[in-house]
Amino acid sequence: MLKEETILNYLQVTAHTRPFLLACYENINNPKASHHAYQNAERFIYGLNLGSDYWESAKATPLSVQPLLFYYGLNHYLKSCLLTVDPGYPATAKVLAHGLSTRKRKKQHYRFLEDDIRVQPHGLFPHAADHLFQFSSSKEKVSMDELLRPLEAMAPIYAYKDLERPSADEPWPPLLAYFAVLYNLSMLVRYEGEWWGEMQQMRDREDYVFIIEFLKSASDQIPMLISAWLKDQLTSVL
Repeated sequence: MLKEETILNYLQVTAHTRPFLLACYENINNPKASHHAYQNAERFIYGLNLGSDYWESAKATPLSVQPLLFYYGLNHYLKSCLLTVDPGYPATAKVLAHGLSTRKRKKQHYRFLEDDIRVQPHGLFPHAADHLFQFSSSKEKVSMDELLRPLEAMAPIYAYKDLERPSADEPWPPLLAYFAVLYNLSMLVRYEGEWWGEMQQMRDREDYVFIIEFLKSASDQIPMLISAWLKDQLTSVL
């Protein structure tokens, strides 16, 4: 049995990564499988390294900037995963955008759980959703509450909020839900510094405990989810 927690270390050398990528590309009948495996091996490793560097930095940094580091760490992890299924990534500049949008300036009496994000037609999010999970949201916009509720790690805190934990209409793959929530949190850090600072200092809003709980779960769960996805990909092509 391959252990999920070791695969990120296993794929840190080209001697392991090139055969893995070659098998991935042969599995999708790419006519230039050998060429792409050779070209992409180091890019794949750099993505994993950058993701890990962002992750370790995020865990050691204050809450004030943590969402930014987690968000960009997940970006790099997902880009490495994409190289296993899309050897030409990125084919155009369109796929380099975030692929999500939200209001940069929030409404008065803003509440995080009620805020929403919109999925855009182009960018990293829809590209990863399609190529990694064969997923497409049927909704134009999705609230933070809808994304957080189905996450297993958020169940304990929602148990205190609700007598019953209603299921989401359309639960997203967990990595995509984490990506979308981290995107929105990163926007708060960048564009709503006053709200973000007051939330941390005053701790008078319900949002605070849900955000803290989410960031704790993201710290542990996202590397495990990335590892699990890569392990499944590796075992499926061997």
